Amino acid sequence: MLTTLVIKDFAIISELELSFGPGMTVLSGETGAGKSIIINAMKLLLGGRGSSDIVRSGAREAVVEGMFTIEPGQEQVRRYLTALGIRFEDDEFVVRRTIPRSGRGHIFIGGTLQSLATLRDLMRCVADISGQHEHVSLLDNSRHLSIVDRFAGLESASSTFAETYRQYMALKRERDTLAAQVEERARRLDFLNYEIHELETAQVKPGESDAITKELKRLDHASQWKQTLTMALDGLYENDGSVVSRLGTIIREMRAFVAYDSEVERICSCLNDARSMVMDSVHDLRACDDQDESPERQAELQARLVTIDKLERKYRVKADNLKDYCASLCRERETLVVSDTRCGKLDVELKCLQSSLESMAKELGVKRHAAAAKLEKEATAMLHLLAMEHARIYVKCETEETFTQFRSTGAETVEFLLQPNPGEAPKPLAKIASGGELSRVLLAIKRVLVDRDEVSTYVFDEVDTGIGGVTANHVAAMLKEVSRRHQVFCITHLASIACYADTQFQVSKSVIGDRTESHILLLDEEARILEIARMLGGPTITDKTKEHAAEMIAGSRAEAS
Repeated sequence: MLTTLVIKDFAIISELELSFGPGMTVLSGETGAGKSIIINAMKLLLGGRGSSDIVRSGAREAVVEGMFTIEPGQEQVRRYLTALGIRFEDDEFVVRRTIPRSGRGHIFIGGTLQSLATLRDLMRCVADISGQHEHVSLLDNSRHLSIVDRFAGLESASSTFAETYRQYMALKRERDTLAAQVEERARRLDFLNYEIHELETAQVKPGESDAITKELKRLDHASQWKQTLTMALDGLYENDGSVVSRLGTIIREMRAFVAYDSEVERICSCLNDARSMVMDSVHDLRACDDQDESPERQAELQARLVTIDKLERKYRVKADNLKDYCASLCRERETLVVSDTRCGKLDVELKCLQSSLESMAKELGVKRHAAAAKLEKEATAMLHLLAMEHARIYVKCETEETFTQFRSTGAETVEFLLQPNPGEAPKPLAKIASGGELSRVLLAIKRVLVDRDEVSTYVFDEVDTGIGGVTANHVAAMLKEVSRRHQVFCITHLASIACYADTQFQVSKSVIGDRTESHILLLDEEARILEIARMLGGPTITDKTKEHAAEMIAGSRAEAS
């Protein structure tokens, strides 16, 4: 709902601030007084294109600002603002537009700079201006199905279908991705099996390459090592004068003096430890002497080193890391095997979801077709009351037969059509040329949707064009009925419509100095009677026209109550 409208340096308005409430608000005044300026300002807030021509003479830029209240049920507006990152307190947000005399204008929603497309998308859920095709939500075919759903009370069922459909499509994308990779996955799996087999067969251990290199170096000096080993064993143990033999003799000789000197016992113990260490070394040296130093062993080691070097170069991994690399290949192989299993599970899940969607779509389709027929009948009946006796509104509801043609909204497509006269082909609402016809079509449909339309504000710009008498009374009654649930603005020259207003503004203009200025005045009870009397009888207001005006106001209130 539009609660505040601020206009500055816009056409012949220098500065203006208006406050609006719920119900039906009428703007009246002489032709050319400036009523269209107010509507044009509202159009800018809804995403209309601005032009430097609207900037007041002598001003740098025109500014239009509106404060809107988010009504209960306008969840789409809340979601849109939240998605834009716009904070709204007390369920209010502000739209501000600047139209400079030169250069680009700016659009602010909730204080943040936004594009014209963003403003249009948001405000389609907030307000409809019937006199301009671009600002009428009913002309957007993509919204017709949701209108039928709201009319039939199918929002919950439609939402459930959409969520299930999103789940289905997410799983299908995953399944399609896996299926598209099946050949590549098979090739990769074969390659992984080959590499893993090669690495597991080789069984390269960390440190093995360095150990082989060391052993080969030792084998290259095997003869010298043999001589040194023999010399060492002889000197340490084998010969009669070996280190072990001489240490044994020394220890025995010194023990004879232990009784005379306690320090000798300690020294003997140390020498005995040294003899034991030498014996251990002799044992280790003999083990070295047992190693295979044959040419075959050397060839075997060299072949093993060649194998390890090949694996290093092939996989571009150091020998010490080949084991870890093989483990990573095993993990990848496991993932690919799991992917094949996942494909099977996805097929089962998709089949289940498809069955559920087909069942839900069938139920939704039956209810939508019934709702479309009912909406079509009721809207046409309303249209006949608005001096379009031969016109007919069609709600074209078509159902796709195959599951692959389903969308997140279900199997149906809906489009509103108008047949202005018998014998003519029904046309989309956007093809309606007359602003007055469009206003009445909009009013007829809005009347039927009065309890279910998410748009909170309606502006009827040309709804009284070419009508009068009983038809005008029907228009007024419909406007009043719609205003019980929605905020309604109506620009009218007919007293029979204006008398139903909850609030009435009079638009006038005057020349001050050498400047023309538009004025908008909120009318109190007495001023309303005078304005409606003027609308009845022209500039000459008599007591009779005043009395008639008062009776019309009183009668409309009694009827509305």
